[in-house]
Amino acid sequence: MDRITHRLLLVAVGAILLAGCDGDNGRNGADGAAGADGAAGPAGTDGSSCWDLNQNGVADPGEDLNGDGVVDTLDCREPLPGTQLLVSGDVSTAAGPLDRFVSVYFIPAGGILADAIDADVENDGSYTVDLDEGDFAAYASRPGYENVMVDPFAVVDGGANTLDFVLPEVADGEFISSEDCGVCHTVEYASFAQSGHPFKLSKVVNGEQPIYPFTTLTGILQRVFDDDADIPGGDADPVVGTDNGLGTPTTWDQVSYVIGGYFWKARFVDAAGAIVTGSNVQYNFATDAMSGYHNNEQDKPYNCGNCHTTGWRHQDDVLNDNRQDGLAFMDGTFFEGGVHCEACHSAGSQHAKFRGGIVRDAQPRTLVELMAPDAGYGLAIACGECHTRDGERDYSSYMSGYDNALVAAGATDPRPNEMGGRIAASGGLIKHHEQYDEILGIDPDTLDTVRSGGFMGTHGDCNTCHNPHGSSVNASNPLYTGMPGVDASNEACMGCHSDYDPGLRAGGMMTLDCVDCHMPDLAKSATLVAAEADRPAVGDVASHIFKIDLDSTAPQFTASGGFAYPAIDESWACRTCHNSSSTGAVFPVSDVVIDNFTMHNNLP
Repeated sequence: MDRITHRLLLVAVGAILLAGCDGDNGRNGADGAAGADGAAGPAGTDGSSCWDLNQNGVADPGEDLNGDGVVDTLDCREPLPGTQLLVSGDVSTAAGPLDRFVSVYFIPAGGILADAIDADVENDGSYTVDLDEGDFAAYASRPGYENVMVDPFAVVDGGANTLDFVLPEVADGEFISSEDCGVCHTVEYASFAQSGHPFKLSKVVNGEQPIYPFTTLTGILQRVFDDDADIPGGDADPVVGTDNGLGTPTTWDQVSYVIGGYFWKARFVDAAGAIVTGSNVQYNFATDAMSGYHNNEQDKPYNCGNCHTTGWRHQDDVLNDNRQDGLAFMDGTFFEGGVHCEACHSAGSQHAKFRGGIVRDAQPRTLVELMAPDAGYGLAIACGECHTRDGERDYSSYMSGYDNALVAAGATDPRPNEMGGRIAASGGLIKHHEQYDEILGIDPDTLDTVRSGGFMGTHGDCNTCHNPHGSSVNASNPLYTGMPGVDASNEACMGCHSDYDPGLRAGGMMTLDCVDCHMPDLAKSATLVAAEADRPAVGDVASHIFKIDLDSTAPQFTASGGFAYPAIDESWACRTCHNSSSTGAVFPVSDVVIDNFTMHNNLP
């Protein structure tokens, strides 16, 4: 091979070797122009609005939860999933943790009680609750302790969100309210709240009429008026309109309290605390009509708190220089309007704290207790202390009419305790709320009782026949869901009077109930049926005298008409049915027949 050929081969091999090796990457070039947009994808599924409860996409009327006429996000009550925060804490008092009877709830800022969100409370007083982020008013309560509010309490995402409450004690001997009693005594309270006792005096709040279980006062205030006439031979009419100084109330913000309203009648207390008086100021439910009350008596003070309120203390310049709500004509102060649990069972703060008992069956307070500086404040009140008139003991001497009569006569007190008196009457009927006086049976002539110790031992204990947590007058009302207030059946009577078998009565009397003759409507609360021919006037409250005397010469009332004798005479035992009036029985009977009639054939 010549030198030229050799060189060419070397060049060729070098070229081949150089051609097999990649070089370094070069720099990226500039981006090219954007391409055209692709076609739009299909539409996604619509979400649900928070107010759309049935998720139909329509603003239905029922979804306007706040009632403002617009369905929008303001109606969204339930938080969106996953947005709630856990809030927790403990409720205690200075002595240590409390218990499951604690109530804790939170109200969103700007909300009302109906918006409250209840926390779950454990036996040791600890609680938890799920809340939205935001501000709340926080509340904690427990019977026997003062309520505590924290406002505002901020619930913050990422925050600790803990809130502890320390509740101060209610002092021993103080009242706590029937609602607090109902925290533990749920069945009794649910029944009691439908009975008449709590509604003896009801406060008007925010210019709205009180609410009652089975009655309404709608339109009644507009029917209140006074005829502005003088009473012949009596008081002159003092002012134009009703006789209270503020005049005739026409709107509820001119009324501070309502007396009654549950069953028989309703009266009104004006904005100064004076009872509205005049010719047509009391509403009677049975007749749907107005009647008079203390006509022409101006600015009658409210001094009925002994028996129409709970925790009453009469105004006294030294011992209690206060008037309820600062009203000029309120003659005292009280814890609750109406007769509530603690009126009969005693102030409950100590019991609620598990530090003392409660009175189950009240015994009448003594004169010594009433004359104490606190006037027996917080003590349990026995039924007969209020279901009396002649035996009523009031500030400042606390001596009743019957007490004074005994002193004047120098007579020995025949009562088993310091409770009750003669049976007061007016207008040919017994006055109302005198059931204990009727049972006690004081003869107005002798001032002695006609009852035996055995009789008083059973009939003198109201609980023998009555359940004080229930209603008697509304027990048959289809809307009433509480306990029967009384068992007025023949079987109940025969529980004690087993020898008075109704099946052994005479003739047509076999169909009657014991109470038809032994508990006639001899007393009046609101209305009466006037006497006609030989039928007597008939009231609207059942008598509790029980004993019948068919001697036609025995009077029912004293000559003055101021008191009744403690036996039901033939007029009310028999002639409410057997009379010659337009509504009487087909067969009126003579006095001779009645005087010699044996009602119970099995008795001598």
